[in-house]
Amino acid sequence: MESELTWAEKLAASDVVDIRLVPEGRRGMTPGKSMLYPSAGMVNAAIRAIPEGQSVTPKELRASLANQYDADYIFLCTATVILRVVAEAANESYRLGASLADVTPIWRVLDRRASAIRKLSFDPTYVLDQRAAEGLPT
Repeated sequence: MESELTWAEKLAASDVVDIRLVPEGRRGMTPGKSMLYPSAGMVNAAIRAIPEGQSVTPKELRASLANQYDADYIFLCTATVILRVVAEAANESYRLGASLADVTPIWRVLDRRASAIRKLSFDPTYVLDQRAAEGLPT
């Protein structure tokens, strides 16, 4: 029986840039325009680029990524799942002894209103504590 991948392995395995045309029937989207399916690697890199003491909402992060990759839209479901992978990998790394300086600062994106925070397998208290430590609203 194969062992399940760690969150860090899932993060490392997802680095492909995937842009497709919007199919017919997508509510609120124009068919034929481009839609980015974000990878964990690109989301991780974007979060690491957020300066200390600043934050962006998941919606702003998605818009920034779509713009960066010249896409008209970003696939919301994939973006939410990938945000969770990045958060879980960051938490896993922290639990294994990485310093906060070496952990992807997911607290600069996730606050108590973010839908991804409710899907985490761990208590998000450390995320909210880090937001508070940087002077960000929790």
